[in-house]
Amino acid sequence: MKAMSPEDPFQDSLDDDLDGFSEPGRGSRIRSSVYTKTPEMESNYYGDYGAPMDKSPLLKTLMDAEAAANSAAIQLMSFKETLEDDFADSRHSASDNRRMSKQRGLLLEKLEVFKQINKSVRQQLQDLKDAEASRMETDKRIDLLLKKLTQAECDNLHLKGDLNDKEKMVEELVGLRKKEMENTENAVHATKSVETTRAYLQGQLRSREADNNRLTVQLRGLERQLMAQKMEIDSLRGEISGVSEKAAQEKEVLKKATRAQKRRAQRFEAAVDKCYTKLREKDVQLAEVHSERDTWRRQQEQKTDEGVQLDAQIGLLKGQIADITMKLQKERDEFAAANEVLLLKVEKLNTENRNIGLENATLKASWAGLELQLVHSEAALKEESTILQERKDQAEQDQSQVAELQMEVDDLRVKLESVLRETENIREGREAEVEKVRLELEGSVRELEEYPELLSAAEQSLAECQDNLKRSEKTCADKAEAIRQLQVKVESQGEKMRSSLDMKESIHEANSQLQQKVDALQKQMEELQGENQGLVRRLAGQEDALRYSSRHLEQRSADCQALNRELEAALADVRQQVSKVKDKAVSRESSFQTKILELEAEKSRRENELKQIKQSNQLAEKKFEVRLKDLQLSLDQSESHKQSIQNYVDFLKNSYATMFDEGLPPATSSFGSSYFLK
Repeated sequence: MKAMSPEDPFQDSLDDDLDGFSEPGRGSRIRSSVYTKTPEMESNYYGDYGAPMDKSPLLKTLMDAEAAANSAAIQLMSFKETLEDDFADSRHSASDNRRMSKQRGLLLEKLEVFKQINKSVRQQLQDLKDAEASRMETDKRIDLLLKKLTQAECDNLHLKGDLNDKEKMVEELVGLRKKEMENTENAVHATKSVETTRAYLQGQLRSREADNNRLTVQLRGLERQLMAQKMEIDSLRGEISGVSEKAAQEKEVLKKATRAQKRRAQRFEAAVDKCYTKLREKDVQLAEVHSERDTWRRQQEQKTDEGVQLDAQIGLLKGQIADITMKLQKERDEFAAANEVLLLKVEKLNTENRNIGLENATLKASWAGLELQLVHSEAALKEESTILQERKDQAEQDQSQVAELQMEVDDLRVKLESVLRETENIREGREAEVEKVRLELEGSVRELEEYPELLSAAEQSLAECQDNLKRSEKTCADKAEAIRQLQVKVESQGEKMRSSLDMKESIHEANSQLQQKVDALQKQMEELQGENQGLVRRLAGQEDALRYSSRHLEQRSADCQALNRELEAALADVRQQVSKVKDKAVSRESSFQTKILELEAEKSRRENELKQIKQSNQLAEKKFEVRLKDLQLSLDQSESHKQSIQNYVDFLKNSYATMFDEGLPPATSSFGSSYFLK
């Protein structure tokens, strides 16, 4: 004999109920005592859930399921009473058959209603899971808004860098103005170059002022957008907190209601054939666990790749920062000697700083993505741990139920042996078969006790076996009663021998059917053992994968923390460099102001020089006009003198022509005149 378990009182009450069902007239009393609730019991049972039950449709559905289960139980008890009355009365009339068929139809209808309500409960639980998924999506939206906020801050930093670039361009313009001022060496070109450079600089200053105004307007718009986004984030957080509190309350209420419903529904699950559906659900869950494990592995591989990329980017960033420091040192050394080279280097540094800012922004975005992935992986790990805990709790419950079922099987075996001893030859074969089935069940139970994770599947098979054994016990008891009645009637009434022979033939047929059922049960047990072994192997592999993934996750979290520290150090160095560049820009701005003042003084001095040059030009023009008049007079005098000489030459030529021979060649006369003129 086995030791008494804590659930022996429940088993004793169950045995009393079964014995009561065998006696006519006691079924109704037991049914009324078990399923009749007092108002105080209902108030105590629904007192805690009465307030939220008006608000939650799932609780209403659970109450409907409970009512349907109660009605199905009542109908089942009435059907059992009808069967007992029919077996007590050997004569079956047509009205009794109709009444049995009617009650059977009502019982099937009640069971169908209970199945539909159970299906609706599962659907509503699925809807609740979907609501939880929608809440997760809102969390993701909040994360996206936070990313946008960080992007807006990066844009502000870029705008500040653009302002620094504009100031440096103003410095370049000042250098160009200085070059133009140095190129004004002569007075005429100096005036033109000064006027052109002044107009150019004024245009550039106006354009820079317009750009600065536009940038200030953009900054104000961005600030307004940031304020609006912050307000939207605050409102979303408030809504999410309210939704999360409401969901938590509903979860607590649903957990309590589902626990109560489960406690009441466990007594009626044996009547509903759910063995294959539960097996399918377990397969689906295993497939989901495998898919989650695969997705988690892919995420871990992505994390490793991203970590390698981050290492490469951090190394590149450190190299660039070292180059920047070297270039800044060179700038300081060569600042006094070559301003143009310094400007070119400053432009190069600005471009590199922008690239560094972009790389920092990408690093921040990738870091945020890594944090999100880490949070998701931790949530998935927590979910898996909760699922494992639930499975362990379910396994413990299943183990206790298996112990109860084992006790019930032992009791049923004892009853079956007592019945088999009364049924002569038929009983001997059946006793051996039942003993064999019992041994197989005990072996399977011992095997299942070593694997508590697989007790859920074994529980279903044991429940089915228990139902079959109960049915066989009932049929055997009914047949034994019929045999005893036939033996009594054979002694008094010899005419009813044929009916007794027919009854014996029906008993033989029932025994053959029972043998077939026992064989089918044996095959099912073998299949279940094979499936249990496969499940054990799967769970062992899954546990190994979980241990490996947890170790890998811890290693990756340590690597991420180290990368975070290195990134913070690099960001601190970059901030120091930015502060140095800002200080340098302030000093340059002050020097730029002093240079502007010097240029204005130089401009006034040049204007005075231009005035003096204009006055000297006017005096030179006046002197030139006087000189021109003098030259004109001297030219007129020379012309008149030349005319007189020409007249004298003509006179001499005429006189010589008359004095000498007129046959002189004309070349001689021309030569003489030209010589004379010389």
